[in-house]
Amino acid sequence: MKMDPGLDTGEILAQEKTLIRDEDNSETLHARLATLGAELLAQTIPEYVAGRITPRPQPAEGVVYAPKIKKQDGLIAWEQPAQTIWNQVRGLVPWPGAFTWLPGSPAPQLLKIWQAAVQPGVGPPGEVLRADKAGIVIACGLDALRILTLQREGGRRMNAQEFLAGRPLKVGERV
Repeated sequence: MKMDPGLDTGEILAQEKTLIRDEDNSETLHARLATLGAELLAQTIPEYVAGRITPRPQPAEGVVYAPKIKKQDGLIAWEQPAQTIWNQVRGLVPWPGAFTWLPGSPAPQLLKIWQAAVQPGVGPPGEVLRADKAGIVIACGLDALRILTLQREGGRRMNAQEFLAGRPLKVGERV
């Protein structure tokens, strides 16, 4: 788009669409958009300079302001539907990351969720429904979230089975 005094309000010269796939997170989408953007820029500049592109105004409707992401935006509210939390996990990789608190002594410990999946499940939000090599299943406001990859504060990223080998979770435990 052309630059003007507004925030992302300049006339459009060219645009490209891409689907957000289930396996995408903010890192994979960023990489794909960077490649698409570079290719589109390389095609658009010569066409624009040659006068073969007519800039068009951006539509006024549907404009949404996205505030700056803060670390606290990563805190998971288990009362939300699992689909919403799954999108939060995917959208906040790698920073700030979606996280919850693991009960512990002397204090709760931060647990960052790197990869998860939505699955059917019923229980009080935040309650562990299952914890085995297939993942850690936690009840949400609607359905459940199966945690596949996670990281304890100060630790390394690991799959659920590795995590549970060092820190078992019991069915009924709350996060």
